[in-house]
Amino acid sequence: MPRLGVLTAALLLLAGPALANDTMANFAAGGLTFSRTDAVAMLSEDLFLSIDEVRVRYRFRNLTDKDVSGTVAFPMPDIKANPFSPVAYPDGPPDDLMRFSVTVDGRPVAARLDKRALANGIDVTQTLAGLGLPAEPFAEPVLDRLKRLDAEQRRRLEEQGIVDVLEGDPESAADDEVIPTWVLSGAYHWPQTFPAGADVLVEHRYRPSVGGAVLDLGSMAKVKSASGLFLDQEGVCIDADFVGGARRWAERERRKPAEPQARFIDYILVTGGNWAGPIRSFTLTVDKGSPDNLVSFCGEGVKKVSPTRFEMRKTDFTPTRDIRVLILDTGRR
Repeated sequence: MPRLGVLTAALLLLAGPALANDTMANFAAGGLTFSRTDAVAMLSEDLFLSIDEVRVRYRFRNLTDKDVSGTVAFPMPDIKANPFSPVAYPDGPPDDLMRFSVTVDGRPVAARLDKRALANGIDVTQTLAGLGLPAEPFAEPVLDRLKRLDAEQRRRLEEQGIVDVLEGDPESAADDEVIPTWVLSGAYHWPQTFPAGADVLVEHRYRPSVGGAVLDLGSMAKVKSASGLFLDQEGVCIDADFVGGARRWAERERRKPAEPQARFIDYILVTGGNWAGPIRSFTLTVDKGSPDNLVSFCGEGVKKVSPTRFEMRKTDFTPTRDIRVLILDTGRR
């Protein structure tokens, strides 16, 4: 199941090649690289996470007496295709997969998307392009094009970890299933100047890709422990109260015609520590979508602020882990 975070990401400062500031990084062969900066602080971050939308509002301050120019980048979550799981993949056009929009001090800014296809950590974008395959493993024509590859092409891609071949009829390679295993990695970026001693407000929003799993409500209605939920529990802090709630939720939902799912939203938060000092004011809002849904995520001092929303506030916050949200989703809004 892909870590999406969701998706999922924080702003990073990345210098353009004309800058000679050793506290920043340059564009490097093979993609974007990142490093921290001591010149610009993140005064605040207001983060909103939901199945349908992610919104982030940042306030930055240039701590120096000189303008700081570079490139601000939003690292897109790595996405791996999974034909056996109900995953909601990015549905935007190739040059804007996540329907990403950004404003700086209230003015729209054009962000460029750089994409790479990775297999075992190696850039295979050009290898795929040479076979007429896109970097997006979930793109509609991928499975059909993979099926049309000849035996030698399949063998090479399988050896490189780019695909898995599931053999069908031993007498006919045409019955084999060729499954993409490469990962889409990318980042949106745009040029940015932080004026000396001034604050800059950056806001962006996008439609996340959401991991999913079909639920066995009959089994879930009988569980007595977290392990009985048969869910990926890494990073969502499932406790006894949630297990009890999930059991009652499953018993109620199994009587209804909808097909509930477990949905996962992942957000890369630790990169917020790449700015000067801690995040002085951090607010996280998670919206579970429907009062009938259940939600779980790791956090301290979380408060319910509406029938669907939960909030966590921190001051002088240095994130040490990313955020993962689990939503037991009825499919109703």
